[in-house]
Amino acid sequence: MASVMQSIPRFVAGALLTLAATVAPAHEGHDHGAMAAKPAAKPQLATTAAFDKAGRLWVTWAEGQHVVVASSGDLGKTLSAPQRVNPQPEPIYTDGENRPKVIASPDGALYVSWSRPLDAPYTGFVRFSRSLDGGRTWSAPVTVHHDRQPITHRFDSIAVDGAGRIFVTWIDKRDLLLAQAAKQPYAGAAVYYTVSTDRGATFAPERKVIDQTCECCRIALAPDADGHMLALWRNVFAGQIRDHALATLPIGNTPLAITRATFSEWRVDACPHHGPALAVTADGVRHMAWFSVLQDKPGLFYSRLSADGKPIGGAWAFGGSAQAGAQASHPAMLAADGALWLAWKQFADDRMQILLRRSTDGGAHWTAPASAANTDSGSDHPQLLARDGHVYLSWRTQAEGYRLIDISNVSPSNPSLEASK
Repeated sequence: MASVMQSIPRFVAGALLTLAATVAPAHEGHDHGAMAAKPAAKPQLATTAAFDKAGRLWVTWAEGQHVVVASSGDLGKTLSAPQRVNPQPEPIYTDGENRPKVIASPDGALYVSWSRPLDAPYTGFVRFSRSLDGGRTWSAPVTVHHDRQPITHRFDSIAVDGAGRIFVTWIDKRDLLLAQAAKQPYAGAAVYYTVSTDRGATFAPERKVIDQTCECCRIALAPDADGHMLALWRNVFAGQIRDHALATLPIGNTPLAITRATFSEWRVDACPHHGPALAVTADGVRHMAWFSVLQDKPGLFYSRLSADGKPIGGAWAFGGSAQAGAQASHPAMLAADGALWLAWKQFADDRMQILLRRSTDGGAHWTAPASAANTDSGSDHPQLLARDGHVYLSWRTQAEGYRLIDISNVSPSNPSLEASK
């Protein structure tokens, strides 16, 4: 990671090193995330959860060389014995932005995806397994992309739309190799995706979304009000500007329309390992939360795009505090029951806490930050889930283990509203 940090201003590098240490060890190279040769037998912090259509909670993580799932019928108070998704061991990426993920389909199916490291650093395949019988059994894992070069296919994201179609996106470097062979400039990697319309039995040939994207930031996926799947990622614009772009992922050969989504103008020849969050409200507005540096200050920002891709107001800094040295990171977003929720990690005074804000008017105003949980130990990134009119924080820490916390009635310490710009 030293080569990356040499490319980042000192104030940003210090924040990123502190944040990275809470989840995964630093790695050498421009894009982070090569897994250690000897996988740990203990559960990894990187954990993802989802509610199925019956309201049962499903949680996935990695233990050694196995992706495991557990379920809970009592809102996370107890978890079932972990069940192996991949019966044959294989290496698994488990850093904060690149982790096993579980999602539930409206038709009752459960899907899990993860990235598998290959022999060379920063390479991988995107893997997938499904359960069509309520989690009792899982299919043999498959690789979702047709390209099998031993290169980067990593940082997968998975989502399902209202029709049950499965979308899988990932970061891919096949086009970087082509550019290098042709002695042409190429920054970062590319975003690719594939779709399954038969509950994961098969996947369509992958399609490129765009060239020259950040190589180790997660891709955010969310369906819009019309059922189309949206993707938001950190792009590399001209001059090494690392802002975000957004696109609708079509089925078939429909042309792709890509919109620039954020305008922080952060110029840095490095990947911050810090992907965005995305939520779409019923009016079609795209709500985004993201890490960047504005006016030499690193932090978290919120902004909106209309349904036709036009900015609504400007970016608003929602993380951090007046406390000296406080560092905000890794936002999560959720739109549920007419409200918007923001959650993020904030480190100060040698403790990590999860802070929350809520908007009931489409992001025009937000409550003051409220603390939902904290820990003195290492911790995962936050995730927000909704069920039966309640909103939950899904969070795992080294000291406290896995927790599902009902945050529906968390009140801010200061009940006044803060207007976004």
